[in-house]
Amino acid sequence: MDRKQILTQLKSGEEYDVLVIGGGATGLGVALDAVSRGFKVALLERVDFGKGTSSKATKLLHGGVRYLQNGDVGLVIEALKEREFVLTQAPHLSHIQKFVIPHYSTWQGWYYWAGLKTYDILSGTRSLGTTRKISKEETLELLPNLKKKGLKGGIEYTDGQFDDTRLCIDLVSTINKSGGAVLNYCALDSFTYDKSGNINGGIAKDEMTGETFEIKSKSVVNATGVFAEQTMALESEDTDIKIVPARGSHIVLDRSFLQSDEAIMIPKTSDGRVLFLVPWHNVVIVGTTDVVSPELTMEPKATDKEINFILNNAAEYLERKPTKEDILSTFAGLRPLAAPKREGKKSKEISRSHKVVVSKAGLVSVLGGKWTTFRKMGEDAIDKIIKKGKLPNQESKSEEIKIHNGTPKQTGKLIHSKLPYTWNELQKYIEAELVETAEDLLCRRSRCILLHKQATIDILDKVIQLIAQHNGYDEVWEGKQRWDFAETAKNY
Repeated sequence: MDRKQILTQLKSGEEYDVLVIGGGATGLGVALDAVSRGFKVALLERVDFGKGTSSKATKLLHGGVRYLQNGDVGLVIEALKEREFVLTQAPHLSHIQKFVIPHYSTWQGWYYWAGLKTYDILSGTRSLGTTRKISKEETLELLPNLKKKGLKGGIEYTDGQFDDTRLCIDLVSTINKSGGAVLNYCALDSFTYDKSGNINGGIAKDEMTGETFEIKSKSVVNATGVFAEQTMALESEDTDIKIVPARGSHIVLDRSFLQSDEAIMIPKTSDGRVLFLVPWHNVVIVGTTDVVSPELTMEPKATDKEINFILNNAAEYLERKPTKEDILSTFAGLRPLAAPKREGKKSKEISRSHKVVVSKAGLVSVLGGKWTTFRKMGEDAIDKIIKKGKLPNQESKSEEIKIHNGTPKQTGKLIHSKLPYTWNELQKYIEAELVETAEDLLCRRSRCILLHKQATIDILDKVIQLIAQHNGYDEVWEGKQRWDFAETAKNY
């Protein structure tokens, strides 16, 4: 992918069928569905792809066992279908994952077994494996660090796992290869309108140069996640939908705290949620929390209270108990929960279902949702545009699109003993994946910062030099990158 070439395409003056604002999971789902129908698509991301919530997930590709407790059966069925889509069309970034729910009373065992059997039934022909009750001995064999005292046994069930931001980047490649024009560091400055007051495009700003230019489009989709209300406000359109940002925080530990390829699902934490300990690459991700966040930011930070909550609840189930000194990194994201303005539910009770709304001036906004259902969110948005008569009725074929594999073969020297990447891999990302900053490379093209914060800081200087050499940047740029990345690292 070449930035200059994509910019030339965006500035060509041609009218697009769909202009998408936002380059996270939602926006990429919209753009993928649009190109699958043969529509001409542009997408603007004001920072980098997946920088916000879409890079801060628990890395689970799932229907959502806990949504069954809220009676959200429709969402579970939809998500189970979409789980199959990612596993089928992006097998290089996703896989089947086994989970164990340990139980310390007999009745709990039967209760969890019954709930997960319901999950199996809802999966239908898309089931990834059969839920089964396992003995205390087998549970401990699968999970050697599990707390032994009082353990009665476990319930083993099957779900999916994926690499969230790598899926973002490979979707960008897929869409661009399919004729789309998807670009990072290019923001929506304002909407443009026709004589009837309907939105017919926008003024874009190249954040790298400050240059502005107009993009004409038959339809415009707001897919800006937790910032959706702000984007809607550019049009001054009131709405009955309110975005409730709910912070989900995680900690990352060494794999020795799990000693297994199986994940643990803690069925009820002290605040009534579930908590996961999931093997991912060579580490264990532990999370998540669910805290209403009054602050809208691209880089939310896990609070000490949340970190202690995760550590304390994990310690209740482990023989070797993690401490703050064991944390390799932390990360947090803001879920864009869509709720009616008058509804007073706690964030964990608000449905993760998405909504598609259209303003009087024709702005299509996709609100709420979850990573697993990103493709369906995109399909629903394009269906809405067609229903409004803005585009011809072309059938969606996004389920049939194979996601591009942008991960190069691993050859050469590892960048660090604690990081599973080679210098050759990083060089390939710089050359082919619209890398503009050290953060792009170390947080999203690779997952270095999540896997080991200190090791990532150790290699920072060489990474900055590689990007500078490829993009022709000077020493002033290099110095600013060191400063910027140091600030970013504080959030991990």
